[in-house]
Amino acid sequence: MKRDIVRSYSKSKMPRLRWTTDLHRYFLHAVEQLGGEKRATPKKILKSMGVKTLTLSHVKSHLQVYRNMKHEESIQAKKRMIRKLRWRQTQLYLRIYEHLRDTTKFIQSQQRLQYNINEKITSNRKLSNKTMDVSCKSLFQSSRIRLIEIRDDDKDNDKNNVVNVDDDVAITGDGANDPLNSEDLKNKEKMSLELSLGFKY
Repeated sequence: MKRDIVRSYSKSKMPRLRWTTDLHRYFLHAVEQLGGEKRATPKKILKSMGVKTLTLSHVKSHLQVYRNMKHEESIQAKKRMIRKLRWRQTQLYLRIYEHLRDTTKFIQSQQRLQYNINEKITSNRKLSNKTMDVSCKSLFQSSRIRLIEIRDDDKDNDKNNVVNVDDDVAITGDGANDPLNSEDLKNKEKMSLELSLGFKY
């Protein structure tokens, strides 16, 4: 088996460059002119900057660091955007839930109100029916009492006013010609009852 060959670390002969603020600003300006960190190349950046103390290796390392930083920033920006979208979605769901809850409470209150109204209408209807029955019975009784009084008055008048009857008219024993049992008296009773109950006039 072949052993893995490990390359030995060799320190660069070029001195380490400290990127100052002005130098980094020149670097950013060159990268923007070349179309961004993904399109810019170290050679084009070095040529665009025109700094004599810079070498290609300096620009390569700084560009790689800059690309890593921009990539990390884009990842963090996506995470922030996802968190923001989730928060907005949660707030939307919460508003929908509150709206549905309020609507349900309103519908339930309206149903209870309608139920109470129906109960009152039913109780009032029953009470009015009972009152009408009592009033009808009292009116009927009063009309019957009045008819009995009228009948008694008619009997007294018949006793006092004796009328001569023709010989052709025969008085039968079943009371057919009795004024109290005549059809006219029944009609009077019916009319008096209808007047008392308000069915006529």
